[in-house]
Amino acid sequence: MHKTQGNKPRRAAVAIAAAAVLAAGLMSATAAMAWPTPFERKLESAITQAKADANYKVIPMARTDHQWFYDECQALWEKKITKEQYVANGARQFPGYEASFAELADLLTAS
Repeated sequence: MHKTQGNKPRRAAVAIAAAAVLAAGLMSATAAMAWPTPFERKLESAITQAKADANYKVIPMARTDHQWFYDECQALWEKKITKEQYVANGARQFPGYEASFAELADLLTAS
């Protein structure tokens, strides 16, 4: 017996949560992928904190931008790019939103 077969409510909750994230285009999943990952928890927290800031200017992303944004955030979090590169990439993709990317960079890299 698979270890999750006896826990249908938990499986259903995980499936609903995963479907919501996938529908938003923020991640692609495989059966072996643990969800949410530490990065995804940090990203969710950073976005929540930024949106709670009255001075934060929400970045107008189309659905097609979600994967790009996710990949950029993950590259910053994994230290594959610097904050400066993250902000520059964001400003290039979304001119006028440099401050928004700078705030997200600070939140994503905060301990």
